[in-house]
Amino acid sequence: MSREKLKDIRRSLLEQKYRFDLGRQFLVYVNFALLIIAASDKIKLIIDLKTTELLLVLVPLSFIATYILGYILDKFVKFPQATQMVEAKRSPYTLMTQEKLDKIIELLEKQ
Repeated sequence: MSREKLKDIRRSLLEQKYRFDLGRQFLVYVNFALLIIAASDKIKLIIDLKTTELLLVLVPLSFIATYILGYILDKFVKFPQATQMVEAKRSPYTLMTQEKLDKIIELLEKQ
C-alpha cells in the first residue's frame, strides 16, 4: 500500500472515531432520561408529576443546564484554551518544536 492510501485510511478512521465520540456525548441525555424513568416512583413522592411529565420537564432542563455549563466553561473559565495549554505542555513534539523556534528567534535577534 502506498503512503497516501495509508494516510487516507488513517484519516477515515479518525473521522469515524470523531463521529462516534459526538454520538457518545448524546448518550448522557439518554442515560439521564432512563434514570428519570427508573427513579420516577421516588421522584413522584417529592413532585406530584407523572413519568411522562417528568420526562417532558427534566430532559429539556438537562439540555439547558448542559448548555449553560458549556457557556460558562467557554466564556468565563476559557476551558478550551486551558485544555490546549495543558496538552501542549505534555506533548514532547510541541516542546521540541517550541525549543527549535526559540533557537531560531535567538539567532534572528543576534543578527
